[in-house]
Amino acid sequence: MYDRILLPTDGSDGTETAVEQAIEHAKTYDAELHVLHVIDQSVVDLSGTPASGGVTADMLREQLDDEGQTHVETVAAQATQAGVPTTTEVVDYGHPHEKITSYATDHGIDLIVLGTHGRSGIDRHLLGSVAEKVIRTAEVPVLAVQLAE
Repeated sequence: MYDRILLPTDGSDGTETAVEQAIEHAKTYDAELHVLHVIDQSVVDLSGTPASGGVTADMLREQLDDEGQTHVETVAAQATQAGVPTTTEVVDYGHPHEKITSYATDHGIDLIVLGTHGRSGIDRHLLGSVAEKVIRTAEVPVLAVQLAE
């Protein structure tokens, strides 16, 4: 049913439930697990401004790249330990929901498993919701997993 599963992860607290679900689905369907970490380009674009405290774009990119790589490697190690042998790890820049959906299209992904904070009301409108945008725009099924508090 699913040959390629995409797990977008930001490595934030509470994402373990989404990671577990993605790995379990990959095991169940003997599917490839693709792990994607998207660094929001708008954050990098703010570097070098007076509000950034002198942090340059290069410094910020290096730190964000390192953190993103750590996140995807951690998930890949968990997948390998669980018996999911094939994982693709990617760190990319852009608008997260756009990068997630384009990655899914470009790589023939059959299922996207992602975490959601389940915000509603004013919090969702002020903070936006990557999960909501992915659900609305993805061409494949999306399993939205409530993140732990």
